[in-house]
Amino acid sequence: MSNKIIALAACLAIFASNMQAQPVGPEFYENLTSLPYIYSNTESYYLSSYDRSGGNDDGFLGTYSQLYVDDKGEHVIFEEDGPGCVYNLWFTGSGINLHWGKIKFYFDSEKTPRIEREAREFFSGLHQPFVYPLVTHSFISSGGFSCSVPIPFAGHLKITTEKTAGFYNTYYQLYKDAKTTSWTDKQDNSKLINIFQSCGSDPKKITKDIMMDSKFVSLAAARGTSPEEELLSLSDGGTVQHIKINPLYKPDTYALNHFYLRIFYDNQEKPGVEVPIGPFFGSGLGEADVRSLFVGMSSSGTYYCYLPMPFKKGIRITIENRSFQAGGEFFCEVGYTNQFPPEQKNADAGYFGAKYNNSWPITEPNDYVLFDYKGAGAVIGQVMTVEPVKPDRKRWWEGDMRIYIDSEEKPRFHGTGHEDEYQGGWSTFWLTNPYSLPLFGQPKTENLIDVFGQVNGSTTAYRFWPGKIHFKKSITISTEHGNNNDTPANYSSLVYYYYIPN
Repeated sequence: MSNKIIALAACLAIFASNMQAQPVGPEFYENLTSLPYIYSNTESYYLSSYDRSGGNDDGFLGTYSQLYVDDKGEHVIFEEDGPGCVYNLWFTGSGINLHWGKIKFYFDSEKTPRIEREAREFFSGLHQPFVYPLVTHSFISSGGFSCSVPIPFAGHLKITTEKTAGFYNTYYQLYKDAKTTSWTDKQDNSKLINIFQSCGSDPKKITKDIMMDSKFVSLAAARGTSPEEELLSLSDGGTVQHIKINPLYKPDTYALNHFYLRIFYDNQEKPGVEVPIGPFFGSGLGEADVRSLFVGMSSSGTYYCYLPMPFKKGIRITIENRSFQAGGEFFCEVGYTNQFPPEQKNADAGYFGAKYNNSWPITEPNDYVLFDYKGAGAVIGQVMTVEPVKPDRKRWWEGDMRIYIDSEEKPRFHGTGHEDEYQGGWSTFWLTNPYSLPLFGQPKTENLIDVFGQVNGSTTAYRFWPGKIHFKKSITISTEHGNNNDTPANYSSLVYYYYIPN
């Protein structure tokens, strides 16, 4: 081999080792100011027990509740080569117990599992390092057993259950040409626990001084025109770090779906964000107790959003009233810093977007589409609201989530039903026990009615994807309404994302 070839190979090796991936595992949460960055070597995936035949056996019979059974007789539910990180793992069971025995995690082709624990103990939230609020059981997540402890792996990860697990899903990421250290029991989750316990305050570690613009806004009812008030107007680059709105009196559901937040970037004529404030702060059913990591609201306090919103040449933020029924009065605060995110190798800083959609009702035998976007970017989360058209038209929750990335023919994310995707379980238990947690929740249900022993009613739910769902060319997020799209219902949704302007 010539000296030139050797030198070139050495250069390529150095380049590969220096490729920068998104912060991984606990470090992701410690660097939330980096949320706008979109990384070219980060890919997001979802694995679940959905019925591969197209039916509704998503875990009832256990047909698809494992990838295979290994030579030890263990049921393999996850297996991937790294580097990567599992960000969320969910199951549902009967009552407070999971009856499938032990869960085991094998790292880097080791013969002995680094993690081995009875399922009921693993999800109890009582044993380090898998403790509440990083781990929740079915009486916290309303039917779901969820683990949000980040589990990075360098070379390989295999997760097994002792017996057939039934319903399950996992959300994870893989990284190209990036260095990651596999999980050990020395992983420090204390900062992450503190972040999860502090929902309502800004989870980002902002080192620069935050400037504030505060104002009282009074909007009359829309009578031929749509009254609009400006919250912030800047003509230089920077990053909005938070938006807070405190209503002086309680807006009803209709009002919260007709007061629109509008954000214009870099002197653009059309807004980059144009969404109703109810869904934007976490609820499509009016005021609810939402306490997530990034957005929230309550009937007695401030609505907040801590998702960073960079801009290069300026920004203008307004509230517009499209409600003909009533006006509104709000105390509003916008906090910002005066710097656009600095350049990073292997990453582009994106603009913040939020897309609202609805179909009242959807009756066609096609998926309801939450989001359809062409270009490069990353989705950070979603809010979805479902209202039955009639009390007896139930089982809309059987619809599977499907996320198609970069024009792939098959969905890379395929779920097993609404309650599962929002980390709950079993429709009646889920609907009758609202919850709000850092990354997922169902903060409000209403008009509940028993229909032949099964509860039906309206719900609003949210989920955030730590690490984001990256896409290079396109993304489509959709869901069935009922099994095989056979149940009409009123659907609405809001998706939070970052994008590279076309």
